[in-house]
Amino acid sequence: MLDALFGFIFELVLNAIGTVVAKLCGVEDAADFAPVVVGLGLIGIGVAVTVWGH
Repeated sequence: MLDALFGFIFELVLNAIGTVVAKLCGVEDAADFAPVVVGLGLIGIGVAVTVWGH
């Protein structure tokens, strides 16, 4: 249950960071910025797996 909570919080933070970065780069629609968000997500997943030791 704690993993689900961490996953939910991580997803919210990642979405917020993606939106902020898209706005800072001047992209009108966050969907145009999707590859960067996906890349950040993959990096985040790698960090989470490393930290949680799975």
